[in-house]
Amino acid sequence: MPELHPFPALRFSRHAGSLSKLLAPPYDVITVADAERLRARHRGNAVRLVLPEGDAPEKYEQAATLLEQWREEGLLELDPLPSVTVYRQDFVGPDGPVSRHGLFAALTLSPLDQGEVLPHERTHSGPKRDRLALTMATRTQLSPVFLTARDETARLFDGLLAATAAESDGHAVTPDGVSHTTWRIDDPQLATSLCEAAGAGPLLIADGHHRYETALEARRELGEDEPAAQRVLACVVSGHDPGLRIQPTHRTVLGAPVQDSPDDWAAVLSGSFELRPVTVSDPISAARHAGDHDVIVLWSNGRAWELLPSAGALLAAGLDDADASIPSVVLDHLVIEGILGQDADTAARDGRLAYFRDAEGAASAAGGEGAAFLLPAVGQEAVWRVTSLGRRLPPKSTYYEPKIPSGLLFRPLDAGI
Repeated sequence: MPELHPFPALRFSRHAGSLSKLLAPPYDVITVADAERLRARHRGNAVRLVLPEGDAPEKYEQAATLLEQWREEGLLELDPLPSVTVYRQDFVGPDGPVSRHGLFAALTLSPLDQGEVLPHERTHSGPKRDRLALTMATRTQLSPVFLTARDETARLFDGLLAATAAESDGHAVTPDGVSHTTWRIDDPQLATSLCEAAGAGPLLIADGHHRYETALEARRELGEDEPAAQRVLACVVSGHDPGLRIQPTHRTVLGAPVQDSPDDWAAVLSGSFELRPVTVSDPISAARHAGDHDVIVLWSNGRAWELLPSAGALLAAGLDDADASIPSVVLDHLVIEGILGQDADTAARDGRLAYFRDAEGAASAAGGEGAAFLLPAVGQEAVWRVTSLGRRLPPKSTYYEPKIPSGLLFRPLDAGI
């Protein structure tokens, strides 16, 4: 079973000022404009660590120097005792206000093929090299891996809720309107109980596949010289939590489906899909239709169609019922590989495939020749089902929202635990 442990966290001190000005989104969702705004919010904003400016390798050393400077100035303080941290996010969902609870702890690393920690997405290679260089320079895990636990008896969920009855020790509100509240738990008995509840069964990586794989590589490189490198900073959320929500990431294929072909996207796709016209006038409505009816919607040249894969196409691609329940898997095999003749990683590198959180952006990028594929959200149980079979989904198949920000706490590897 997964093992989670208390650890001495590195946190922004009260001397650093308002925590609301110090937090940053995960590095991989920060645009250039976002980064500029975050740096302007406070000289100690976590973006300066997780997304340092400049070129490699100088930017990694710059982050390491800045981290040490902040520790010397007292902007960052190391906990005197090992602890875990209970964390609550409050935000507004489609049906009104909702909360999500998590547990920050140090998770003992295990290979991803052993069944204790389950990945659900394939990853791109570039971000892993970048995160490894940053980790090795700073000797600090700057952002958590976000995992979910089935928590069949709700022991973790109930324990986290009970812990929030005490007085909190940290609070922030980020520009997206999400409220972040923390409770540091250094009572050994309670901390151990929460860790045991979180590790009662396999954990599924919800967000942070690159960070987990980076931690595995850092452990390999550092070996026994850094005992703390045997673990990774983790935040575990119960599967019972009503705030555990998944949003889709849409895809746009740039350019015509087949070079020098007179056929449009609808004609080319008709070989693998049944196309049903959707009467909508804009991509936002088309995306809403995709979510409401649990189908992939093609948006091309101002028109929309439901894409229903044929049984023959699924069989030819080797997809069973579990695969067919995941829209991104169907799209990956029948469109990206089946039509473009590339895997998603190669297509993205070659500029043929782009990912978008918003339907308008996806449709705009498609232009006159490309096509936007608007996806419904995948359910948590469907992710568990496919992952339990030892399979991984295409990159960016899920988007757990809201994200867990960087800056709530850090895990220095020189702490020795």
